[in-house]
Amino acid sequence: MKNIIKSIIIIGAGCLFLSSCMIAKPSKEETKRSITVNGSGRVSVIPDLVKLNFIIKTYDWNVSKAVERNAANTDFVIKALRESGVDSNDISTRDYSIRQDTSRDIPGQYTVINNIAVIIRNTEITGKVIDSAVKSNIGANGLTSFEYAVSDNSSALRQARTLAIQDAQDAASLLAGASGCKVSKVISISENYSSAGSATSVKLERAMNSTSILPAEVTVTSNVTITYELEN
Repeated sequence: MKNIIKSIIIIGAGCLFLSSCMIAKPSKEETKRSITVNGSGRVSVIPDLVKLNFIIKTYDWNVSKAVERNAANTDFVIKALRESGVDSNDISTRDYSIRQDTSRDIPGQYTVINNIAVIIRNTEITGKVIDSAVKSNIGANGLTSFEYAVSDNSSALRQARTLAIQDAQDAASLLAGASGCKVSKVISISENYSSAGSATSVKLERAMNSTSILPAEVTVTSNVTITYELEN
């Protein structure tokens, strides 16, 4: 009986020793330290395109007359745009609608709206194009959007991306160095980019002098988010 009790005590002590060894054993997969930073890069380029959106709006108590008048004005605008130097392939209908005013007890007039999108590939004729579209007050009666753009922004985008990554690397190195670490390999990276010029919404009024359009720049922007692994 004493031998049995002695054996049990020895086995129990061995189990406790084995258990303590397993608890003290370090994990093979240590948690990796990392840092996530944002970077931004911007490049300005001279635009070679202008995008316009003309609105042609007509009213009448008779829906057929409102449609006919709008169609006539639209034909005038399209012809004037072509004569001013805009290619037919760069003129398109963006939106078209027919509505009746129902805000009162008695139905009101019909409103017909035709939105014409135009791309100007020679920015120097922009003022001429605008003037031709609103000439004699029988064409377009509003300009709902004006935007500078570039036909190919791939080179500017590469430059902006390079600047954005460098900006992120500088931020990561500064933060890591201040905390006594070094930046190691990239764990993940994501990006979004944009190309934007000036945009506006204005009401056109025919002036005695021709419309003057001043040149502007388009800004191509790249924003990146990068996660780096840290090491001692």
